[in-house]
Amino acid sequence: MNTRGTIKYIVIIIIILLAIFLSQKAYSWEVGKTLLSGAGSKASAYLSKGSEWATSKIYPKVTGEVQNRGAIIKNEVAQEKNKVSENIGEKISNYFSGVENSIVHPGDPQNCPAQTPPAK
Repeated sequence: MNTRGTIKYIVIIIIILLAIFLSQKAYSWEVGKTLLSGAGSKASAYLSKGSEWATSKIYPKVTGEVQNRGAIIKNEVAQEKNKVSENIGEKISNYFSGVENSIVHPGDPQNCPAQTPPAK
């Protein structure tokens, strides 16, 4: 970390500790309130600038990507629904064709496989 960044963090820590100290002393509440209100107004200004930047730069990129991914996901879900429907339809068809075969050809061994008794 460079020296400039270290000094900046030390100053921030000192400001925080000073605010805590001033908030504990009854006689300095008015001074502390004045300092904190000034810091609050500066902080709100920075937050509003950051919010405007995020709204103008990041939000459009994120929403476009979300819409793109949403369309892809909808397409994948539709494909999976079709696969499930086809699979269910095929299983129902196989079941009824097996029932039909066992009714039409009752003696065929392929329709009624021999059951082996359980081992004792």
